[in-house]
Amino acid sequence: MAAKTDNEQIIQLINKQVDGQVLTKAEQQVLNAWLDVPANEALYLRLTNKELLLKKRFEYDEYDVARAWQVMDKRISPRLNIKRWISYAAAVLVPLVLFYSVYQLSDVPEVDDHFVVETIQPGEKKAILTLSDGQQVHLSAADTTIQMTGSGTQIAIDSIGATYERHQQASTELRYNTITTARGMEYNLTLADGTQVWMNSESSLQYPENFNGNAREVYASGEVFLKVAKDKDKPFFVHFNDRKLEVLGTEFNVRAYNDEKTNVVTLVEGSIALSAGKEKLVMQPDKQAIIDGQNKLQLVDVDASLYSAWKDGRFVYKNAPLNQIVTDLARWYNCDIFYQNLAMKNERFSLNTNRQEDIKQILEALELTQTVKFKVTGKNIVIQSVN
Repeated sequence: MAAKTDNEQIIQLINKQVDGQVLTKAEQQVLNAWLDVPANEALYLRLTNKELLLKKRFEYDEYDVARAWQVMDKRISPRLNIKRWISYAAAVLVPLVLFYSVYQLSDVPEVDDHFVVETIQPGEKKAILTLSDGQQVHLSAADTTIQMTGSGTQIAIDSIGATYERHQQASTELRYNTITTARGMEYNLTLADGTQVWMNSESSLQYPENFNGNAREVYASGEVFLKVAKDKDKPFFVHFNDRKLEVLGTEFNVRAYNDEKTNVVTLVEGSIALSAGKEKLVMQPDKQAIIDGQNKLQLVDVDASLYSAWKDGRFVYKNAPLNQIVTDLARWYNCDIFYQNLAMKNERFSLNTNRQEDIKQILEALELTQTVKFKVTGKNIVIQSVN
């Protein structure tokens, strides 16, 4: 009996796993070695995705398999014995998915770099820091220290984020810094008083290098989550779009994008006093304040964890409008969204997925509802209605 090629062996091992069989120790070692290659790992995750398998199974019921084999037979490397693989594919839950894997694992000619289409990638932990003297520093995961002699403060930067460390001889002068995240960026920041800040894409925070005086004040735009360090002698204020939050020690999310019609404040823990124009209210945990363009406040009950999941690396939505979901995706994946049918904006969906997931996987999960379809071309996503 002829020995199996490396590709044939890998696909057979994936077949066994999908079929619920346990791999031997030697087989698992072979598969693990193949998975050490990032591109292979991404393909493996796609092939074993349960939602995708289910979707492909329904597609397979109406698929012209004979025609598909004829088309693919012309494109797959001649080294691969297609007839031998029909027996493997027949034993798999979804033949079309492993059919796809045969094509991916075969020796397909490399694509000329000049014709590579730009793909959609998840965001990264990056930001731009603007110091009080106007100097700009591009922040990433690299370890470094910024010493600011004027204020007696230094910033320690590592893979977690930026941390302000105040020295005993710190200046009493208020010097403001600003951290900004563009599309496809997020960042974590610890202020000089110990307050922790998570910044979503397209957001900014202006804050003093040191908090002096009787109050702590910062200025936010976009979406930020704050875990405020307790200090009963120094209340903490967050300003956004001419509105103000007052806190003593709490955790909350502020969403104040300039291109959105409302600002939304969601309280996770503690209490905050919110002022918008002439209106003012005190919020308790699992409450959300929605502020419209006329500064009218609406207070609603929510599960606050849904609105802070992004800081923990997840997209979580429960019966949310499609427009809210894809707007967040566009900011994080730095892509553009287009609607063929504007009525689709108000269709509601639920979703719970990792922010590092391939965006195509997320779109396929939404398509399982059979109410929406997506077409991805380069960094553009076109939203279509099924009917």
